[in-house]
Amino acid sequence: MKTLLWRRITLIALISTGFGCILSGRSVLAQETSNLVRRVSVSVATGQSGTSPTLIELSPGYGVNISFIPTGEKVEKVWFDNPSFASLDVDGCLSGLGRECQQNGATVLHLRRIDRVNIPGIPKTNSTFLSVVTAGAAGRQVYVFRVAMGDKHLQYHTVEVTPKEAPYTVASNPPRLTSVFTQYQDWQMMSRGLIVAQQQRLIQRDSPLWKRIENFLGSVKTGEPIEVAAAKGGISLQLVKRLQELGKILPV
Repeated sequence: MKTLLWRRITLIALISTGFGCILSGRSVLAQETSNLVRRVSVSVATGQSGTSPTLIELSPGYGVNISFIPTGEKVEKVWFDNPSFASLDVDGCLSGLGRECQQNGATVLHLRRIDRVNIPGIPKTNSTFLSVVTAGAAGRQVYVFRVAMGDKHLQYHTVEVTPKEAPYTVASNPPRLTSVFTQYQDWQMMSRGLIVAQQQRLIQRDSPLWKRIENFLGSVKTGEPIEVAAAKGGISLQLVKRLQELGKILPV
């Protein structure tokens, strides 16, 4: 009798745990899907973390903002190497954009995809660099972004540059998400977690979030630290942990 009762208690606990995991996964994924603001730390955006320039993809019919409001910096100068497929505007005034300014400075840049324009001397490319010079409490800094033509799916409408101590950034001594698994094992578990999320209908393959997670997993597979890959991919560490938890459900 006691054995039967114990089995029933164990079964109820397993069902409750699994159901709670599904609900929690639904909540985290729904939050990520609805969040169209991508956060990139200062160390990543300036290249101090050793990563490649942050990629900003422009979809037809949509614009993307680059906000320096969280850092408190003022944009002093911008260089947009190839304006043949995108236009650049700011919330303030910058003399380098073909206008005269009484007060030079801006905090938000706005990039917008346009029909390709033939500009003499500029080759046809599908991507280019945007360099931004800012001034703030930490002094002057140079940010470099890679701007490219994206597909028809809008992934985010704003890229926020955040201080090092802000969420979704890379701290000087970032906490390890796992201490036992190797980098490759981490990637395997999170990849399984993405499969489970799709099976439980928490995410669709054609959603913008799916592509962001795929980009993140690709960076992790190449050996990039999880915290850095998450910041570059525009996903939260909370979602990373949820993928790891979901990955434990699927047998190896």
